[in-house]
Amino acid sequence: MTTKKIVKPAMDIIEAYLHMPIGKHTVACPYMNNKKTKVRAGLRVHLGKGSVEDIVQEIEIIARKKHIDLTTLSQTEVKKFLVDHAIGIDCSGLAYYILNAQTIAQTTKPLHTRLSFPKTNNLLRRLVRKFRTIENTNVRVLADNKNSQTISLNTIEPGDCIIMLDTGKRHDLDHILIVHQVDYEGGAPKIIHYTHSLAWLADGKYNHGIRQGNITVTDTKKDLSQQTWQEHEKIGEANETFGRAKSAKILEIRRLIT
Repeated sequence: MTTKKIVKPAMDIIEAYLHMPIGKHTVACPYMNNKKTKVRAGLRVHLGKGSVEDIVQEIEIIARKKHIDLTTLSQTEVKKFLVDHAIGIDCSGLAYYILNAQTIAQTTKPLHTRLSFPKTNNLLRRLVRKFRTIENTNVRVLADNKNSQTISLNTIEPGDCIIMLDTGKRHDLDHILIVHQVDYEGGAPKIIHYTHSLAWLADGKYNHGIRQGNITVTDTKKDLSQQTWQEHEKIGEANETFGRAKSAKILEIRRLIT
């Protein structure tokens, strides 16, 4: 079996979100989506689009304002402090930072110079999106045909995206996974390793955030949802990420156009 991974700078981004240094501990970044907080402008960190540096700096500022010494908090308390102050990263925000590192390594140009924002006719909106690219990049932007192309399962590589559109019980959610590693057997993908940010119902209020899982490919001719998904030792219906994949009206593997 042979293994391919995303470039080291992109993997470093993942590791940084999985192990954010706050106080005396490292914690996995929680999930946060501004649809819940209703924030429409402001700092990236309040929109679910902050870098690790943004998040760590902002939580330290909040702690100082509240006269809280972060070094006295346990790891669990640190995670609760982040969640209670609506600090975290959403799936497309995380994807942006990983793909940006991957794109720079491959082309020397940052992702924002290559992204197109379809259906943006208003001049003001075009300017806003040009200067606030990360804040305005969602799953549908990354999944647009001007920015990425669909690929077959048997050609999947690290750096590709697994896109879920119109997913969830009401088919009103979008989601993205980033493939960070692929194990091949006989030249064909055998195990797909992915990273994403999501809140499972089973997570409760505080246990959500950056997570990783894998997909064992049993037949490359079958749909991605017909493979074996495992995350947090959960498979089948207990794996809520798999549930999202099954409920999606569109489930695709996409590769950025570079």
